[in-house]
This record gives sequence, structure tokens and C-alpha cells, in this order.
Amino acid sequence: MNIYIESHGCSRRKLDVSKFHRYFSLNGYTIVEDPAKADILLITTCAFKYDEEEESIKAIDNLGRYNKKVIVYGCLPTIAPTKYNCKFDYINIAPKDINEIDKYFEGITIKFSQIDDANVIESEVNYSPLPVAIKKFTNEFELSLPFIVKSGRYVKNKFFNTQQNFHISTSRGCLGNCSYCGVRFAVGTLKSKPLATVLNEFSKGVECGYKNFSVLGDDVGGYGQDCCSNLCELISALLDEMDKKPNNNFNIHLEEINPRWVIQYGDELTSLLSSKNIKSILCPIQSGSNRILGLMNRNDDIDKLMVILNEIHKKNKKLELNTQIIVGFPTETEPEFEESLRQLSKVQFSSVTLFPYDDKEKTESYEIHPKVPESVKQERIKKAQIYLRQKGIKSALCCNE
Repeated sequence: MNIYIESHGCSRRKLDVSKFHRYFSLNGYTIVEDPAKADILLITTCAFKYDEEEESIKAIDNLGRYNKKVIVYGCLPTIAPTKYNCKFDYINIAPKDINEIDKYFEGITIKFSQIDDANVIESEVNYSPLPVAIKKFTNEFELSLPFIVKSGRYVKNKFFNTQQNFHISTSRGCLGNCSYCGVRFAVGTLKSKPLATVLNEFSKGVECGYKNFSVLGDDVGGYGQDCCSNLCELISALLDEMDKKPNNNFNIHLEEINPRWVIQYGDELTSLLSSKNIKSILCPIQSGSNRILGLMNRNDDIDKLMVILNEIHKKNKKLELNTQIIVGFPTETEPEFEESLRQLSKVQFSSVTLFPYDDKEKTESYEIHPKVPESVKQERIKKAQIYLRQKGIKSALCCNE
């Protein structure tokens, strides 16, 4: 049986797609690059922001034209149910617990749960045939900034980025309750991997010749809270494993550590991050206003966080500190936005990603009023970009990947 697989979304879901490739191959399916030649079409969706929602909907709509069995995996059906159901209520939705997906396919002898997690994103190593690539480009083409950015990233990753990361997913799900986040509804609560499994994956990456290791998850900082471990134990164990290897020249990139964990682990985390092997950390502060952080259900003490991040930078001058802020959260005033900019200048961040706020169904922030007008959000983003440029901090506007 032939199956076509299409991927949209974050690195975590793209790793799931890589696992799908192995899963279907081991079960005797033939993976094809042309949806017209497939019996089943499997698409992974994203709905992190409005642009990703629209991209996923357009992609499903395109696959629907082939009159084949379509299965939709990923965040879109859960995060944007109204938008999804009004167009695609006839299409199969994969279960939230991806290990239950076996029932959607015939002839499965090796269950999805029996397949090791993927560590390399399939789209980073595979290429579509030229006719298929041209067709996909034609279907998705639009003269807009997000599309141009997306095309530029595609070209960079495919032709100029030769240093791939070995991804280690430490967990699935999240312990957070951020009022604006719809992803938590799609991924569920935290399920950490055993520490031994994480270390085995690292050793596999070393054996394969990788030097750069991306440690990620839906809630990396919450690692171990469900299995008598914690983030610091995880980092310490990885560093110990590196010390055992000859020519310890490995790099660890920690993806998206919620500030609550940075504050909770304070001195211990600061000491661990002083290691030469820790190359970057993403800690999204989201706002510099304690009032807005309260509305976000991110009750972090922003001043305490900045002190810790400064101390981390002092201990490791070469560490890349990256962050994110949400611009235009409901009721955010101009002074509160400016407070976010002031906070950003207190730490030597390497980069800041700017996310214009948008509403998600079922989230608490969806009900918070008044909303900040779109024109005001755009003005603030421009102001932030100018401010960060003056401070020598790289900035990026959140667009589709």
C-alpha cells in the first residue's frame, strides 16, 4: 500500500513525521512523493499562529482534491476546531495519543509505540522530485512577507545549512497553563522519557558523528516532574556523558525553557549552564510587565528572572541567550509594552523573536478584553525592531517555518 506524508509545523512534530517514515517502512508500506500515486494521505498540521493555521488548511484542502483517504495529525483540529470542522468534518483525525494511531491502518505488525523516536528531521535529509516540488510551490505561492521568509529559510536549510542537529526529545506534553496557548490542549500533560533513554539517544548521535545536540520537548524545563527527576539532573547527566567521550567537542542547545524553571533551579542551573558544552538556551520571557504576565498565567517575577539570566551570562560569556515576547496581548498598554523593551535591554540577549498576539479558541485570553488593535501591534513591532537594533540585539518576526 502506498502512503504520502506531508509535514507542517514545529521541529517536535516534524520529528514525529520522521518516525512515521520508519513506522510505515517497517510495516511494508511504500512511501511515495506524489499524492496522486498514494492510497492514503497523511498530513501533519500546525496552528501555533494564524499564518500556520491558514497554511495547514490550504494544504489539507489541496490534498482533498485527490479523493483519497486523508488522515490529519497535529495541532490544527484541536487548536482551531471551528475553523477546521466547518471545512473538514469528513476527514479522519489522528488521536492525540499518537501511539493509538495503529488502528487507522491495515496490516500493522509493528506498533508505533515500538518504534524508537526519531532524532533527525526527515525533511532535512530528503528531497522531493522536481515536478512534485514545483507543484507544491505553485499551490502554496502567494506574494506575501511570510511566504518570502518561508522560501528563504527553505533555500538556506536545503542548500547552505550543512551542519545538522541531532534532536533529543526529552518529553511530550506540558505542565504549563499559559492563558494564550492552545498547543497544550493538543499535546496534553507532561510525559518524560526515562533518563537512560535520553542518554542512549545521545550516545547514538555521537556514534553517528553528530556534534550539535538540540534538547527539546513541549516543556523541556519540566522534565522529570512526573518521574522523580528534574531538568538539572538531565543536563548534568548529559554533561557527564560528554566528559566520557574522547575529544569532548559537543554542543548542547536547550530549546524553550519556561522562565518558571529558570527561577526554580536558580543557582544550580546557572552552574550547569557555565559549561563550555552549553551553546544556547531559549527562555521566552513573553512580557516585561508583571501585570501582563499574571494575565498570561505566567506568574514569573520578571526582575528575579533578569538577575538570574544576567548571572548565567556572566558565567558563560559565549552562551547564546535567546528569548521571545508577545506583542499586543489583550489590555497591554503602551507603557507595559515599553517595559518589555526595557527588560530586554537588561540582559545581553543574542536574539529576540517577536510574536504578534492572536486569539486561540478555548483559551482564557480569548475572553480578555479590550483587544489591542492590529494596527497598534504592528506599530509596536516596528518600534521593537528599531529599539533592538539600536541595542545590538538580533530580532525576528514570527512567521511560518
